[in-house]
Amino acid sequence: MRFLLCFIAIVGLAAPAMPIAAQTNNNEYTPLGSRIRHSQPFPNEPRATFQPRQLNDVQRARSRTMVDQLSRCIWDRSNEKGLDLLARTDFGFGSFEQIGIASEDVMKLYPIQTCLYRVASSANSSVMLRATPAAVRRWYLQAAYLAKYKDGPSWLQPGAVVAERSYPLSSNRPDVQAALDFADCVVTQDPQDADFLFRTAPDSDDERAAIRSLVPSMSPCLAEGQQLEIDPTALRWWIGESLWHAANNLVPAPAQSPESDQ
Repeated sequence: MRFLLCFIAIVGLAAPAMPIAAQTNNNEYTPLGSRIRHSQPFPNEPRATFQPRQLNDVQRARSRTMVDQLSRCIWDRSNEKGLDLLARTDFGFGSFEQIGIASEDVMKLYPIQTCLYRVASSANSSVMLRATPAAVRRWYLQAAYLAKYKDGPSWLQPGAVVAERSYPLSSNRPDVQAALDFADCVVTQDPQDADFLFRTAPDSDDERAAIRSLVPSMSPCLAEGQQLEIDPTALRWWIGESLWHAANNLVPAPAQSPESDQ
């Protein structure tokens, strides 16, 4: 189901897809390959290359985008409903009927239309937006994560691991699971730079710089010999999903038995 709503544009990304080639990694943690190790701990030393002052500039630039303003508006007006939607859905969310919401009730439950008018009026804009179920999830997820972790990944605990995912809607969707396994691997490899990417404005120089910084962390997440083409839009939302999951599902790393190290 899609809603055609006026007065605001999605700030899309026109950047071309980026090819990522696997490094030699012995398939220790390769979610797009055949060996998936979900107990990879977060590194003890950060790999981030971005400074706090730059982070502030990046967040100010993102806050000026209409999508960011829309996301914050619907979050501020209905954060409990937003958290409920995030808990009941996953990255494969494709229809409100999947969670028992009739199409005619969506605008009654979520303040999308009110926020559209508010943001459009502020921007003096009159263009189109498709408020798909996936888009609504993305808006809530972005606003929820950035509201809770205003200045970076304060949730991060070096040496911790992320608990297994549950898929309320996509337990039979290998495409969804493969994408998020890859993103989980990237976030585990370099959570600081992944967090920085999610804070950048779409289609900006900061976004491109953040992606370049993440490339070394993407390659080990592919099985040896594989290559993946990924566009910035997809990468941004995969990373966002993984940041949100990691922030809410950290657990201590399991004790390693002598046999497991052999």
